[in-house]
Amino acid sequence: MNNKLLLLATSACVLTALVPGSRVFGAGELPQMLAETKPVAQADAAVAVSEILQKLKGKTQVPIFIPSRVPVSQKLYYQSQGKPDSYTVSMEYIADCKGAGACSFGEIRGQKGGEFSTKIEGVTKTLKTVQLAAGVKGNFHNGCGAYCTATLEWKTQGFMYTVAIKNGREADLVKIANSAIQAGKR
Repeated sequence: MNNKLLLLATSACVLTALVPGSRVFGAGELPQMLAETKPVAQADAAVAVSEILQKLKGKTQVPIFIPSRVPVSQKLYYQSQGKPDSYTVSMEYIADCKGAGACSFGEIRGQKGGEFSTKIEGVTKTLKTVQLAAGVKGNFHNGCGAYCTATLEWKTQGFMYTVAIKNGREADLVKIANSAIQAGKR
């Protein structure tokens, strides 16, 4: 049997199907099996809170706010770094990613002071204020360079917190920020 592998890429996923080699699909026409395919629901993954806290406690004077869950359906690895006036938690798809390339999901940061992101000409796609849990106002910024990075920042008691995701969506960032705010200082 002479079959061909058909790939259909969307912003959410890549669908594949084995179709007869003699079949050519016209514009807007999909094989029946692909036309009926529904998106897979994305599950939330638990954050390794105790592991992260163990690495940060005593190294930073910044109150630690980290989420309990993140909207991703696969296991993430966490690299934590604490300094007296800041901390960073990198979220990665593979161990020892070092925050670079396709293996990086994003990061969570806390720092003393700090200013909200501003519009960057030629980079900023979206910049707006968003409402977060407990009446906190946040600043959502989505910018694109070599790849797109969405960030959500909020301030509380002189400290600035940031959640950043490569190719992230506003709803996912709000969910992560709300989880961190609702969990409270750790």
